[in-house]
Amino acid sequence: MRAAVDALTTRGRAFLASGVAVLAAAAVLGLEPLLRIGVLALLWPVLTVLLVLRARTTVRARRTLAPARVSAGDLIDVRLVLDGTGRGAGGTTGVTERIPDAIGSDRRFRIRGGRRRWTCTIDYHLRPRRRGVYQIGPTSIRVTDPFGFLAFSRTFRSTSPLVVTPVVHPLGTPHTSGSGSDEGEHRIRLAAAGRSDDATVREYRRGDDLRRIHWRSTARAGELMVRREEEGRDSDLVVYLDTRRAAHTLGDDGSFEWAVSAAASVVSHVAARGWDVRLVTDATRSHDAAPETLSLILDELAAVRPSVHRDPVPIDPALVAGRGAALAIVSATDADILDRLHTVTHGARDRLAFVLDPAAWRVPSGPTASAADVVESARAGGWASVVVGPRTTVSEAWRSARVGALTREQR
Repeated sequence: MRAAVDALTTRGRAFLASGVAVLAAAAVLGLEPLLRIGVLALLWPVLTVLLVLRARTTVRARRTLAPARVSAGDLIDVRLVLDGTGRGAGGTTGVTERIPDAIGSDRRFRIRGGRRRWTCTIDYHLRPRRRGVYQIGPTSIRVTDPFGFLAFSRTFRSTSPLVVTPVVHPLGTPHTSGSGSDEGEHRIRLAAAGRSDDATVREYRRGDDLRRIHWRSTARAGELMVRREEEGRDSDLVVYLDTRRAAHTLGDDGSFEWAVSAAASVVSHVAARGWDVRLVTDATRSHDAAPETLSLILDELAAVRPSVHRDPVPIDPALVAGRGAALAIVSATDADILDRLHTVTHGARDRLAFVLDPAAWRVPSGPTASAADVVESARAGGWASVVVGPRTTVSEAWRSARVGALTREQR
């Protein structure tokens, strides 16, 4: 009963106050018609409270996301199902679905009750433009009586996780075994010191050379398996992503988001070719991912945030040792950052670098050297590097770096 009294709306409280005032006036003036009006005004909200208490309405909510993991800009179908039971007090149920500000605004709906059992299915869409890990929900409901005297509110605790990975840009047609190039796609050969898994096998992919089928493993696995040692002695790539806040501009169009999207694009591109990838940043440890577990790195890139380090953090050589190729996505705010990386990636056959120009990106801390000087120094040290500005697309940067690596190989 106390909960029902607390749930009185402004209209309900006004009717109660009006009824009491009219009854007092009727007692003073001795007017019987006024007394009847006061009793009616007083009893109307009271009867509504009793009706709602008798109804004992229960509402349950469940939500599904399809899919629950998307790339930024993709469409998500959300289905919210509400099940209600009770004795049917009528009224209206308002539904509010909480949506993180970064990906949209709250969704609000109104549904009619009144039946003993009812089910309402609400479908809506989301198209998140910003990467991140979010929680959809919780759902709040506000149930009112038919006259608007009472309003009960409840917030469900359950939320649904949503992972929005960075935008992945196409970088060309993946190389297929048995051909030197495909639609102009130059192949960067990877070779490094052998590792213990050089002779392992993997699932057959369309385009694999049939001569590489490992029949014993095929018979054991029940599906076609191919040898991996001919993919290049080590089809591995390490990606170093400079995440220092001082080295980037932030925001959707800033250099930090460009760098994260570039990392995701390259990782996805090389994973489609069957390479294993390791991601290293100045703020986190590394994350290994085979092509079958590419989502691990993309999930990490979805959640990555600018670090508080002002200077480049020393990299453990063990994290990048034994890799056939290395890609560094760095800012030219530090002239010697690629020299430091060169020390720990000396075993890599191919070293590529995207050097973000802090002057073009208007980095607040400003450059210590021009991006062109950093690139020239890096090229002298064996890096196929390219200057990146706000108008440079990830595809253009990748194409230029690959051409530079191919040119060095042919010398």
